[in-house]
Amino acid sequence: PARPQRAAAAVCSAAGSSVRPVPDRNRRPDQWPVRDTVVPGPPTTRSPVQLAQREARKAARATEADDRRARRDKVLKGAATHTSDLDMEEGWGRRGRGSAVRRTLEIWAFCFKFLLEERAVQKIEDPVDKADRRRALAARLKNGLLRLGPTFIKLGQLLSTRVDVLPKEYIKELTVLQDRVPGFSGERAVQVIEQDLGKPIEDIFDSFDTVPIAAASLGQVHRAVVDGRQVAVKVQRQGLKDLFDVDLKNLRVLAKLLDKFDPKQDGAARDWGTIYDESARLLYEEIDYVGEGQRADRFRRNFEDTVWVKVPEVDWDRTGPRVLTMEYVPGVKINRIKEIEAMGIDTDELARRSGQSYLTQLLRHGFFHCDPHPGNIAVCADHGGTIVYYDFGMMSELPDQVKTGLVDLIFGVYEGEAGEICDSLVSMGVLRPNVDRVSVEKVGRYFLQNFRRSYSGGNKQLTQSERKEEMKGRLASIGEDLLAVGDDAPFRFPAVFTFVFRAFTTLEGVGKALDRKYDLTKIAAPYVKELVDLRDGSAAVTLLKTFRKSVGWRNEDIGAVVTQPRKVAYMESVLRRLESGEFKPRVRVLESERAFKRMTLVQEGMGFGLISTTFFNIAIALTAAGAKFAIHAKLAWVSTIFFGLRAVMYVLKVKQLDNRFEKYAGAV
Repeated sequence: PARPQRAAAAVCSAAGSSVRPVPDRNRRPDQWPVRDTVVPGPPTTRSPVQLAQREARKAARATEADDRRARRDKVLKGAATHTSDLDMEEGWGRRGRGSAVRRTLEIWAFCFKFLLEERAVQKIEDPVDKADRRRALAARLKNGLLRLGPTFIKLGQLLSTRVDVLPKEYIKELTVLQDRVPGFSGERAVQVIEQDLGKPIEDIFDSFDTVPIAAASLGQVHRAVVDGRQVAVKVQRQGLKDLFDVDLKNLRVLAKLLDKFDPKQDGAARDWGTIYDESARLLYEEIDYVGEGQRADRFRRNFEDTVWVKVPEVDWDRTGPRVLTMEYVPGVKINRIKEIEAMGIDTDELARRSGQSYLTQLLRHGFFHCDPHPGNIAVCADHGGTIVYYDFGMMSELPDQVKTGLVDLIFGVYEGEAGEICDSLVSMGVLRPNVDRVSVEKVGRYFLQNFRRSYSGGNKQLTQSERKEEMKGRLASIGEDLLAVGDDAPFRFPAVFTFVFRAFTTLEGVGKALDRKYDLTKIAAPYVKELVDLRDGSAAVTLLKTFRKSVGWRNEDIGAVVTQPRKVAYMESVLRRLESGEFKPRVRVLESERAFKRMTLVQEGMGFGLISTTFFNIAIALTAAGAKFAIHAKLAWVSTIFFGLRAVMYVLKVKQLDNRFEKYAGAV
């Protein structure tokens, strides 16, 4: 115990002062020595040279700080962000860190409230009053999507392109979500840049505008200058991952519900869980800006020989996980028709180029843009209308097997071969291999004829009565087969096609805005002629195969001739077995299948009805027994209501099935 005291005394003595060692706390208070007063030692003296050097260092540090502040003030330009935008950003952060249950209630409450208000607007007969009410409702819808956060802003961006689905009041408001989402402060953007790149902002850019030129759901874009050239700096919002984690939990629940309750009456066996997984993967990839830069470089290389497609170059020295610096390429949004026409650009040709560029992505490269809304596509005047692509966060790739099958599918459509179409669908994983293809091919042949009439100009704009007559004729021709396809559900829905269809849906809306007569099928038909080299590697080889097919000189044709006697012998053996009763063919009777299906629904509904009636009687008896069985009576009443609702649901299912049979089979 005495060693620390001696050490302390030695230190104090060496420092030029005398002090009493600290008392030992193990002693009794009456044994403590009296504390001595601290005697200060002689003051430390510095030479004039040392003092001058010290002041010089202080002055140099102050000058350096002033220079850095001046450089920073010179680099940073712009004004402060509006307070309401900052509040919205903070609200998204709180939702990401908050309760998942509260978030779920907020989402579904907003959806139900909007649907009820839209239903009320639809009942208004006065067109002027109806338009005014819908404009107000569209504004509330936009503000609600902004309040819910980036996930739902993405949904609004998709809906903003559907001019053929939503009323114009909704389109006008939702268009704001494409590139005018409220941004966050420039100071926060600078903070993210400095954290990601590890340098002060003045060491990264010659100048940096703190006011964003565009703001989207996941980030915002600032203009900056590097070595005399303008660049666009994309900065990510904070807290996106937390918000995605909460929202995707709700979407996972929705995917499970859809897997369970989706009736799949269109014949497609959709795997909503797989679709959700693919969507979640792409959403998380979208907040990785290094990966986005790599995808942008790949996309640019794919179109380097197409002069009317422009992709900005990435500045990798100024790019990080949350910061993406690219070449600044200004342009006019592709849906601003008047501005495009003022530039002297042919909008019909521009619509054709937009469809052609996307078909090139799918069929040639197999690497395509998943989010081609007008906020991500611009137009400049070069080459008669150059299409500029932005935002490569959501990109997807078609596997080689799917890409080859897709090309074969287009060739099958072009040649009018329903069998080849089904074969290509099997290779793509869209059509299950072991299904009854008779009905599928018959439906395919019918729609192939419609496609050929549409392409040749035979399918003009029809009136309402003509459409009804056409529908009656369609149901009379293939109504039974449509029912068979719907019952068998032979089609599967690969997850990657979710984004293919989404992109085509978006492009359809953009194309119709540019050209009212826009038809992607008409663009695709002549474009297929340019894809012959994808099928066999050479147009000459494809032409030779087509010739051999027309004259019957293919290998399979020659093989069929050689093996014909063997096939005849096999058919004879089958007929003999059929005659002797050894072979029993199975016949599919569609009417019996439908009757059994209806009977199953009726029996299940009757079962729930009987259970509900039983609980009803029990509930009455327990209620009459008095307060002693009050809890049991409540449980019985709850069970009565539950099973009664299930019975009503089955009654509605039977009614829906009858209407469906009447619609498709009644015209036959």
